[in-house]
Amino acid sequence: MSSYKIIIGGVEIDATSSSMGVDVYNLTADVIRVTKTRTSRGQTEVPVTVVSGLPCDILWLKGKEMIKFNKDTHTLDGILKCRVPSGVNILVSDRILYNGDTYEITNIYDVRNLGVLLEIAIKKDN
Repeated sequence: MSSYKIIIGGVEIDATSSSMGVDVYNLTADVIRVTKTRTSRGQTEVPVTVVSGLPCDILWLKGKEMIKFNKDTHTLDGILKCRVPSGVNILVSDRILYNGDTYEITNIYDVRNLGVLLEIAIKKDN
């Protein structure tokens, strides 16, 4: 725990924080990974929740932003910014579940190359 002094209008206030920084993530989303299992009738896809209630923030785009990778062009719906819990890897093949809608991950940018702060480009799954 760390303590801070905040001065507002000449009044000094003692504040205590249990986290390492200010919590700016005001939304929560789930990260879903689809695992495929081979059965006697073919393959069965089972969605597994990798992270439940991931604190995040989404920068919604206007739908005009496009990212071009080689010959594939993706229209983005938003950029999800999050701090990933230790030991969790989010893959491009995973899906984001937010507010009852499923979003496909088109790109993952690791902000400081530590695997903790991620910016994930998402587009709505059809």
